Amino acid sequence: MGHDDAMSLRQGREPRPDLTAAAPAVEVEQLRRALATQPSIEQAKGMLMLLRQWTPDEAFAALRAVSQHTNVKLRDVAIVVVAAGSRGTSGPVDEVTGEVVLAEVRRLLLDRPRSTTSR
Repeated sequence: MGHDDAMSLRQGREPRPDLTAAAPAVEVEQLRRALATQPSIEQAKGMLMLLRQWTPDEAFAALRAVSQHTNVKLRDVAIVVVAAGSRGTSGPVDEVTGEVVLAEVRRLLLDRPRSTTSR
């Protein structure tokens, strides 16, 4: 027991939880979530790359811009883009959010030029 924990017990408070013990579990969960969402993000990037002849970085920047402008998580933006491109359902994303995201994607596609980077 550390000095702070002993002091907390004397003062009638619970000792603070050891955050270092929980850190690996939290990190593993974050990595699991990232791995689960990565395919959707990559698919959405690929769709934008195909439509606009953008580089992977340009496509990711566009997805990120839509996420920031709509205040919708990047993974949800990607899910909506992929669903729209495959005419599927947007899964866990509600209809109103999907419409907002698609409107922003359309605006972005009209505003940003096709890539001039040679391949």
